[in-house]
Amino acid sequence: MRCRIVRLLAFLFSLLLISGPATAAERLQTAWIGEHESFLVWYAKQKGWGFKGWDKEVGLDLRMLRFGSGEKIVSTQKQYEWSIAGCGAVPMLMSAMKGQFYVIGVGNDESDTTAIYVRPDSPVLTKQGANGLYPKVHGDAKAVRGSIVLCPQGTAAHYLLDTWLHILGLTEKDVTFKDVLPGPAVDMFSKDFGDAISIWAPSTYAADRKGYKVAALSSDCGARQPILLLADRAFADAHPEQVRAFLRMYLRVVDVMRKQGVEAFVDDYVRFNKTWAQRPLSREEALEDLRIHPIFTLDEQLALFHPQAGRLRDWLRGIIGFYGRLGTLSQQDILKLNEFGYLNDSFLKELQY
Repeated sequence: MRCRIVRLLAFLFSLLLISGPATAAERLQTAWIGEHESFLVWYAKQKGWGFKGWDKEVGLDLRMLRFGSGEKIVSTQKQYEWSIAGCGAVPMLMSAMKGQFYVIGVGNDESDTTAIYVRPDSPVLTKQGANGLYPKVHGDAKAVRGSIVLCPQGTAAHYLLDTWLHILGLTEKDVTFKDVLPGPAVDMFSKDFGDAISIWAPSTYAADRKGYKVAALSSDCGARQPILLLADRAFADAHPEQVRAFLRMYLRVVDVMRKQGVEAFVDDYVRFNKTWAQRPLSREEALEDLRIHPIFTLDEQLALFHPQAGRLRDWLRGIIGFYGRLGTLSQQDILKLNEFGYLNDSFLKELQY
């Protein structure tokens, strides 16, 4: 009996030697919305030997803070002192003018998960392709003018709404804009308040369950919606090794998901949405959400960032134009943002070697 105990203790001690000392991990505060891009981080924290996550394997003790919108993430960085975050490009660009953040990667593309919904009997649905350049987009100026639209201000959904109105020959002055987050917007809409809602997944699944109809997808409007990985500039300059470690962990999940296929992650995604995001999804909704969120490998990330051939700059130019139409940015601000000094792919490039 004594020999068995000695052997067991020796085995446990060997595991500790393999896993390394717990004090080796550097604490890293991160900020996320409870959506697809944060699943990759959550998943990484669940994996690894000896109850360690993949974050520990790269020398990080990663903490995840949850927020209701990207605007809340960027506006409260000083308060919560996060170092890395996932955020939509729309709120990020307003903070980029202050030189506070680097864009260090692309989390996913939400162009197929951001949508404008109306009720099944809405006159908006009687017209499709009123603007011939956008044949899949529903609505025309007559049907939409004077509508009450629920939409979170300064977000990807706001960018879609502005683009949709522009396609139909309208501006925000032609509708009544109500600043409401996606979840509450669906609830208010179900109580007969408003004529349309502009929201993103997973709130779109709640809208689908209630029988509301898509008037326009962001992808159909040509409004690309990248979710960006941000790093606080001062932190990244002082601790580049931690930024690289985070990206190495994140891209490890991307590679595994690509190799195994999204079907293998449905159970984990359901659990993530129930326990961390606190937005329960059915298995069917979870599978659909995984399918319609493109993710990008290291090589694809570098291609997106390429100054000439990459698509990321074109996507951001569209959003900068949105802010210009709103009158939020001066011409000088627009020129500064179009210099893209906040894009920093150096951390990605160093992972190649």
